[in-house]
Amino acid sequence: MPYSFVEIEKHKTWQIQVVFVFLLVFYFIAAQLLWIVTRFFFSGAYTYAAAGVPVLSLRESVFVFLVSLAVAYIHWYFSTRNMVGDILNLLDASRPDPRDSYHKMFRNVVDEVSVATGGIRIDAYVIPVSGMNAFAVSDGKGNAVIGITEGLLSRLTRSQLEAVVGHEAAHIASGDSFSTTLICSLFGVYAAILSVIDRMTLRDSSDRSDTGVSIGARFGAYLVVVYFILLAVKGINYMLNIFISRQREYRADAVAVKLTRDPLALAESLYIISRGWRGLGAVPQALSPIFIMNTGFKALDESDGFFQDMFSTHPPIKRRLKVLLDMAHCDTVSPASVIKSHPGPFPRISGAGESNKCPRCFKPLTEVLYEGAPAMSCGVCGGISSKRDAVARILARENYSFPKEVKDMADSLQKVQWLSPRPNFYKIQDPLDCPYCGKKMSRGFFSYGLPVEVDRCINCGGIWFDRGELEMLQYLIEKNRLVSS
Repeated sequence: MPYSFVEIEKHKTWQIQVVFVFLLVFYFIAAQLLWIVTRFFFSGAYTYAAAGVPVLSLRESVFVFLVSLAVAYIHWYFSTRNMVGDILNLLDASRPDPRDSYHKMFRNVVDEVSVATGGIRIDAYVIPVSGMNAFAVSDGKGNAVIGITEGLLSRLTRSQLEAVVGHEAAHIASGDSFSTTLICSLFGVYAAILSVIDRMTLRDSSDRSDTGVSIGARFGAYLVVVYFILLAVKGINYMLNIFISRQREYRADAVAVKLTRDPLALAESLYIISRGWRGLGAVPQALSPIFIMNTGFKALDESDGFFQDMFSTHPPIKRRLKVLLDMAHCDTVSPASVIKSHPGPFPRISGAGESNKCPRCFKPLTEVLYEGAPAMSCGVCGGISSKRDAVARILARENYSFPKEVKDMADSLQKVQWLSPRPNFYKIQDPLDCPYCGKKMSRGFFSYGLPVEVDRCINCGGIWFDRGELEMLQYLIEKNRLVSS
């Protein structure tokens, strides 16, 4: 890991050279394929091959190489001249709103961490997505940005936010973010192009040339070649990710702990991100290397081994949490610490037992009446569980007053909900067990228009609400009733 400014600059120069060589080799191979296709369909290459003449002569190879060099340079120039700005535009990120209290806190934390890292100038940006993630990008011109999604910003305490910003600042200070920004700016756009071509249908035309080959066939041949070229680019992207070692995440975690002196806060933040929607769909998968956690759940990220270490940019969340918890001398993340809001008092049902276990902290659940409907409450983490029909009754009633923390978090989530295409359910590491039937629950949004994530059991209809989630749902529903009335 480079430590001094000189070493960082040497590291950047080496990375630039390696990536450009990859780019040049790719364009040379691609140009050869396109040239061969052109000769085959338009220059009577059948006779060349039959006569034993090489399809690509030495002169043609030199010409193709020079063209490849020019195209590679043009690609490099336009992709790297504004790397940070292009990625921010792709993410639809914007500067913090000075009138927003959450944004002001984020801006202040970035400024504080910037001073702690030696005065590196770091800009703050916010992505209008209700998913939970954070990122860092930088270039060789002194531009550096730490960004966060609205969803994560609304869920973190200040100490947790400091830990996340410290982690991202470590990537910038070490020069790690430069390599990820460079690779993403060069190859990230190809994933979108490939998805468009996947939806295209190759059609033959009835118009045929003198050689008997249809125009549609010629066009189709080019599309097939371009398609495989783009697949090759994705492969190159994965190959270049070899240079993005998993170890950089451990290093950044360690630096964040050194800056904040609070390993538990970072562990809590990572746990919150791992338990929620990380933005897949709203955030391009090709840009995952710049984020603190992959935008979608990947089994490759959550496993160990040589192959995983080579091709996965993010280490297993379990291992990261274990390292941080060992630093904090703790055994587990406290479930009560990962939600900022506070539960209200619930009347206990007379003679109720405590046989069901909390899926978060494994403590006995107490049967309670939540707004008159039967539910189960955990006295340790503040979670609430109830069946589908009882939840419908709870959400229809208006007997509960909401703390300011609940209102602020719900309002912050709702203001970006329409900007965030999101799945009903998504894969997460270690889904919770249903407290009613013991089956694995699915994590997802409660319903369309309500940006609150819950755990739902498909088997028995049980729903588990982490601390504050049910209150946020009630508040948003009651608020919408007032607006519509």
